[in-house]
Amino acid sequence: MYLFTKNKVLLEKYTGYLDLCVATIEIFREAIEYSMKNGLDEHFAVLAGKVHEKESDADRMRRDIEYEMYEKSLLPESREDLLDIIERIDAIPNGADHLATLLTIQKTEITPSIRKDISELLSISLESFKYTRDAALDCFMKMQRVKELQAKIKNTESVGDTLEHEMIRKIFEDKTGMGEKLVQKDIVYQIGDICNMCEHVMDRIVICSIKRKL
Repeated sequence: MYLFTKNKVLLEKYTGYLDLCVATIEIFREAIEYSMKNGLDEHFAVLAGKVHEKESDADRMRRDIEYEMYEKSLLPESREDLLDIIERIDAIPNGADHLATLLTIQKTEITPSIRKDISELLSISLESFKYTRDAALDCFMKMQRVKELQAKIKNTESVGDTLEHEMIRKIFEDKTGMGEKLVQKDIVYQIGDICNMCEHVMDRIVICSIKRKL
């Protein structure tokens, strides 16, 4: 039943991978918070570079996990479930890296009217991703917290949606050009997508946990 019971090396690598993904989102949050207080200066570029480094480290760990699974000849179904969850999780730090890099290149600052809400959305997104990390581990271990974590992720996604809608309203009330409004809206959607993707990952984790109980 428990995938990692006899494979401690794989468990360590999987845990390490998830922790690197969380670290990527933590640094991403730090970078965005810094940019809203200090602008897109050289230090922001350094923080954005750290986001990319952590995301790259996570990618390397992901490849190590894939090699480990094939070397240990895991059952095809178990291997497929784990790879699928990892692939879905991987999109989240990838998206954070993409946005941090984009802001560095375009020098697009977040409009003042939504900065407080962006800070709240960043906190909620990080919280949701940490729940996802815990669920991704629990799914392949004792499966004791899947339902609890699913409820928490659904709640954060709902709060995130409400914040997104409020920010979009503020953006289109601002006296800026339509092009700038669309750029700001896209930033909101990309940050908010962290919660959305966490919910999608959780949906897959729930299915996986059901299969493992059969």
